[in-house]
Amino acid sequence: MGTVKGTRILILEKEERNAAEVRSLLDEVRGTSFEVRSTPKLAGVLSDVKKGRVDVVALDLSYQKECYADTIRQIRTGGNSVPIVVMADGRDESEAIRAFHSGAQDYLIRGSFDGLMLAHVVRSAKERQRIVTELEQKSQEFQANEARLLNVVSSNADGIVVVNKDNVVQFMNPAAKRLFGRKAGGMLGEEFAVRVSPGATEEYTVERAADKDIVVEMRAVRTEWEGKDACLVSMRDITARKRADLVLRRSEERYALAVRGSKDGLWDWNLKTDEVYYSSTWKEMVGCEPHEMGTSPNEWFKRVHKEDLERLRADIAAHLGGATPHFESEHRLRHQDGTYRWVLSRGTAIRDARGKAIRIAGSQSNITERKEAEKNLRQALGDLKYALASEKVLLDELDKKNRELVELSITDGLTGLFNHRFIQERFDFEFKRAKRYDVLLSCMLLDIDHFKKVNDTYGHQFGDFVLREIAGIIKANSRDVDICGRYGGEEFMIISNQDENGAMQFASKLHGRVEGHEFRHEGQVVRVTVSIGVASYTRDVLSKQELIERADTAMYRAKEDGRNLIRVWKPQETEDESTLDKGGIADLKERFVSLSNQMRETYMESTYALLRAVDAKDHYTYQHSQNVSRYSVACAKAMGLPEEDIEVVRYAGLLHDIGKVGVDERILVKKGPLTYDEFEILKKHPVIGVNILKDVQFLEKEAPIILHHHERFDGNGYPQGLRGREIPAGARIMAVADAFDAMTTDREFKRKLSYAEAVRELEKGSGTQFAPKVVKAFVSVVREQLSEEENRDGSGGVHESDH
Repeated sequence: MGTVKGTRILILEKEERNAAEVRSLLDEVRGTSFEVRSTPKLAGVLSDVKKGRVDVVALDLSYQKECYADTIRQIRTGGNSVPIVVMADGRDESEAIRAFHSGAQDYLIRGSFDGLMLAHVVRSAKERQRIVTELEQKSQEFQANEARLLNVVSSNADGIVVVNKDNVVQFMNPAAKRLFGRKAGGMLGEEFAVRVSPGATEEYTVERAADKDIVVEMRAVRTEWEGKDACLVSMRDITARKRADLVLRRSEERYALAVRGSKDGLWDWNLKTDEVYYSSTWKEMVGCEPHEMGTSPNEWFKRVHKEDLERLRADIAAHLGGATPHFESEHRLRHQDGTYRWVLSRGTAIRDARGKAIRIAGSQSNITERKEAEKNLRQALGDLKYALASEKVLLDELDKKNRELVELSITDGLTGLFNHRFIQERFDFEFKRAKRYDVLLSCMLLDIDHFKKVNDTYGHQFGDFVLREIAGIIKANSRDVDICGRYGGEEFMIISNQDENGAMQFASKLHGRVEGHEFRHEGQVVRVTVSIGVASYTRDVLSKQELIERADTAMYRAKEDGRNLIRVWKPQETEDESTLDKGGIADLKERFVSLSNQMRETYMESTYALLRAVDAKDHYTYQHSQNVSRYSVACAKAMGLPEEDIEVVRYAGLLHDIGKVGVDERILVKKGPLTYDEFEILKKHPVIGVNILKDVQFLEKEAPIILHHHERFDGNGYPQGLRGREIPAGARIMAVADAFDAMTTDREFKRKLSYAEAVRELEKGSGTQFAPKVVKAFVSVVREQLSEEENRDGSGGVHESDH
């Protein structure tokens, strides 16, 4: 076995927790070396002590609480003088003192000492034991070599006093005389100031007239002096140590007060045990009570914002690896309320003799207010830059970051074009420039035709898609100098430095691009058109708003002329009212109404032809459409709808299944249940029907009802999963009428229900499949019809076969 250079410590304990703690603390002390072992058996301690393998024995009082006195006695048996240090918890301090009086050299209370103090206690115990051992050896040799012993005692740095059984001083070495401030004879023949029990250790304050008072540590052993029982008292000046303890205690008190008064949270990470202490202020920063957090590092890391976590770990690793002199990180921590707070965390690592980090501790400050102030400052700076840019629009572009901030404030969030506010500001600038320098300027207003119908038929998401697509077409076909923006709703404005001819060519190009574009989104394919109005600046235009109004007038003229057109503003010729042929106007109106009715009748004839085409595939469809129309009209009347809306419901009922013309005949006439794929195909018939009717302007009100008559009140219907009042009123009525006719009509694959049974099914579905108000009105209509038939039936009964 090799020679051990350091102090050898053996701990008698049940578990190795003290050994780990002692090693960790002693590792922090530079310039010293210790070997720490532990054993749960007293026999192992006695064996190692006997063989001289131990310098200091540490006794875990919690393990030997009941028999520590006997344990100390057994270790001392056979003249073993190895130093014994007792280790105890704070609640066992009184027992530790009794153990001290039973022969232990010192005691330590867990949690009240650090590595330096532990090393000092161990060395002191070992050193005191060495002195006592020397004194005992010298005492045994005293009679043979008294002169040499006196010389050794006299030269000892510790004070040594021998007292008889009456505590009268018999001998006092020079060091003791110096400690007590005495000369020559010292205190010989006088009663010693302190009575020290053999084996005990006491502290005593020596008051010296000519010098400062000192504190000495005394320990007594039994001896003989001139053949009589006596005590040898060894003394050591511990004034410096006591002062250091006092300074340390006061420092710790100041630190504790500073921590309590500070708003900063403290943390202390033991890298060996991987445990972190979080102060109550640290926990308050994340909204936790003191008992709500553990000691794992993950309590910290799991609260860090995902965008900051990697950087935080890298900063800690860099400092622990020695790459940075200290650790510092700004990151966001999640509060218990779900919000994030900015914090500044700083710390320093404690390293062992080899330079390896064994602990890192620091503080954490809440910097949310500072970050908010920085954000506001950046925003203010951005606003300032934007203001400067507005005043100097012809100067060089600002840096990239400023452009991004400006772009956010001047663009429309949906289309990416300039927003209404910015385009007004730029138009104002361009108009003033045109008026002052007589440069070319034209304004174009572009409006999507029948956009409300697109929204009602395909939903607002599809409408937003159309707006984005048209914005893309405008952007792709315009020049860098053209100012393009969303003026409002489905209306776009383009400001161009061209004359009337150039603006017309530009408008014509845009018109053709839109007209030839297919709008494809989530399986829907639609074509839309636009109407464009163009107005160019002339000297008679007095304001920007007047030029906009001219373009707006031209655009509405394009709408009135049939839409999908381009019109240039022209001054209207005035005409004397007396020259108007009022009879001719009335006759023209009458002819227009007649022509409109003829067109509607012609189209309805075509529609009936389509219905007959569907009926050729499925003989059920034609009569079913007639029934649904009749039921829907009766329900609409019962609900008090206006006559105009009732007519819309009537035609929608006739046309609601027209989309089945595009469904495979085998699916329509299948006798058994449909497969999942077959049902998915059948579910497309409302969309197919709307696509068939989409270009018929006078059926635009019927289209949403046809599209949504299979929606459910709870949102589980198709094709768009609308719910409640999102479903058009006519579609809610038709859903009930459609279901009722389906239930009360014989089909090859199912038995029809009676009116009473069908009514019960409708009432079951009220609030889920069907709108409750519609069900209530529809049921009242059915029951009223039943009541009328009962009155006509002489027997008072209803024949279900008639229904």
